Amino acid sequence: MREILFEHTVPQSWIVAGLAFAVLAALICFWRYLSRDHPRLTLGLLRLGFILLLGWCLFRPAERHRQNEQLRPRFIVIADTSASMGLAPKPGIPTRWSVVQQVLKQRWASIIPAKAQIDVFTFDNSVNPRPGLRDLASSLPAGDGTRLRDSLQQILGRYAGQPLAGILLLSDGNDTRELGNEWAAGPWPAPIYSVRLEPPDSWEAIPEVRVIRVDTPRRVVAGWQSELTAVIGANGTKGAPLNVQLYENNQLLQAIPLQIPAEGGSREVKFELDHPMIGTFTYKVSVPPLPKQAVTNDNEFSVAVDVTDTKNRALYVEGVPGFEFKFLKRALERSKAVTPIILLQGPDGNLMSVGHAGSVNLTMAHDQLAQFKIAILGNMDAATLGDERASSLVKFVDEGGSLILLGGDDAWGASGFAATPLKQLLPIQRDWSLPSQEGSFRTVLTREGAAHPALQSLVKKWSRPMPVLSIYPGSKPTAGATTVLTADNEPLVVTQRFGQGKVAAVLSNSLWRWQLEPGQQDEYLSFWDGLIQWLMPSASQVDQFSLDLSADVEQLFLGDTLNLSARAGGSRATAAAAPAIPVTVEIQSPDGRKIPYPMQASVTTGQTGPVYASTYKADTGGMCTAVASATLDGRKIESPPFSFYVKPFTPETAPRPQAIELLRQLATASRGQFCEQDQLNQVLSSLEVKNSEQERVSYTTLWNTPFILGGLMLLLSADWILRKQRDMA
Repeated sequence: MREILFEHTVPQSWIVAGLAFAVLAALICFWRYLSRDHPRLTLGLLRLGFILLLGWCLFRPAERHRQNEQLRPRFIVIADTSASMGLAPKPGIPTRWSVVQQVLKQRWASIIPAKAQIDVFTFDNSVNPRPGLRDLASSLPAGDGTRLRDSLQQILGRYAGQPLAGILLLSDGNDTRELGNEWAAGPWPAPIYSVRLEPPDSWEAIPEVRVIRVDTPRRVVAGWQSELTAVIGANGTKGAPLNVQLYENNQLLQAIPLQIPAEGGSREVKFELDHPMIGTFTYKVSVPPLPKQAVTNDNEFSVAVDVTDTKNRALYVEGVPGFEFKFLKRALERSKAVTPIILLQGPDGNLMSVGHAGSVNLTMAHDQLAQFKIAILGNMDAATLGDERASSLVKFVDEGGSLILLGGDDAWGASGFAATPLKQLLPIQRDWSLPSQEGSFRTVLTREGAAHPALQSLVKKWSRPMPVLSIYPGSKPTAGATTVLTADNEPLVVTQRFGQGKVAAVLSNSLWRWQLEPGQQDEYLSFWDGLIQWLMPSASQVDQFSLDLSADVEQLFLGDTLNLSARAGGSRATAAAAPAIPVTVEIQSPDGRKIPYPMQASVTTGQTGPVYASTYKADTGGMCTAVASATLDGRKIESPPFSFYVKPFTPETAPRPQAIELLRQLATASRGQFCEQDQLNQVLSSLEVKNSEQERVSYTTLWNTPFILGGLMLLLSADWILRKQRDMA
């Protein structure tokens, strides 16, 4: 089918009017000013022809051709060339690959190519396209793994939007990634046909039980609860009950009985986990071997769970503990806004951790303080704190952190905070030699305190003034500081900004007394919650370079390759410079070896920072841990640990029957069919293949052609030559 199109953008009426005007003007000029001899008439015809031909070009005519074509669909043959395809149930029975060879010689192999275009692939741990069925017949099953699901998805992804007549899957269905059967539900773009490769019940019923996989969140926050799901598979159990055991750091945690039907199959077992403490915990799911079970190295599976604190960490450093320490520690641990890490002055004067200290060393160096958003200093003198720690705290606040200075005779004395580099950020001035004054002093909200965002939660609960038992007389706020609470007209709580951070000073060591006031216990918690919320820096103030490590899988077998990736985060400026920062991933193997691997950076479109990548080939079975690290401005930044489990064997050649149930599910979900060997040829030979029509449209220009453009040039040349011959201007 052909049709003429005009592709001009100027209105047609304008073009017609312009051409009519040009023709009319030419005729008037010739009629009025030129004689009627033959040369001049020829000249007029040449110019009239040029105008008309140019007008044709102005309409930009084109010819559209429409043609319907028959499009043959594709029929895909996918063959499993892993080593398990070379197995046979017992001597005298053909191997699975021998059956595949017989299937390829059936009549369908010559009938289908006349109906559809055949594409052939083989797969094991990777996908390989083949030229045709003849080449497939000469292949050998030698792959050391079977990635059935991944291979199907990769192959069919190439045919998105294309018509498919069907898919022939020649495989035993045993995916060495032990994924279960849920993925078989699809959806699938075309019917999948598969075939039985061995006689039913031909494998000897050897008892076997295995832990197929374990699913659980790999990173949780302390205090959370999570669920661990284990998939247990078994054959030849004769209905005997199984005892599924869960170990935490090699200590038996729970045990759940499980029964799998005599014909075999898989079942899920769910465990509820509590995570009260921070740290890395290894959970092992184990099933005791069955009597006469030959292969027992897949009876257990381990996963590592990193229990972390929240990102809003608070560091509380206290001198000799007193009542304030006891009550504040409880308030911080109950707070949902922060996760406290507490250091305490020991009998020898050195600091020691109370509970889990995370990755904080006791030097309180600058790179360690960068992990926190708030620091709290208790009753410490200058000797205990030290100038180096004090300088780190000053820098910490100047860069956007927050600092709370608690009261105490050591802290507010002449040899306390004022005798360290902290003096430059103190929000008060006083005669540091004056001792504290003890008694019962009524606290009062100042006008600024009543409107201060740090005390709004306290204001709502404030029913009557609450006393404190000590104050530090003679104190005055510095310029720029704000007194929000007073006691007996002396400053009690004073706040100020320093650099990009905030400082709050509490001039009493007896706020804990509020917790003992009848009916006013909530005021103490409200005060600390409000103060901490106000002191919490915004994300932009403490946004720093960070690394988050992940991998394409969390379990693999010996010899498998793991793809590790570390994503850089942090501020835009830091992330932009990140490609120039070398990143290394260190992998600790089960035998204790620590092996560093360099990571290559590649900027991903749409991300704030680059992604670093590296690969690791598993050579030792057991639990491995990987940590990515980089050095920025002299500080070492590390990712949270990523743990993965290497199964100490490969199940590829383990004696297992064909996964008939999985192949049936694939066929059912795709509206295909699972066939017996003598049935497959009939099913495929009678397959109805419908060709689809595709309209092909092509365009041919009718003005931008050598003939038209050459004609214009010829008319202009003839006009010029004729005028020169007649000596015409």
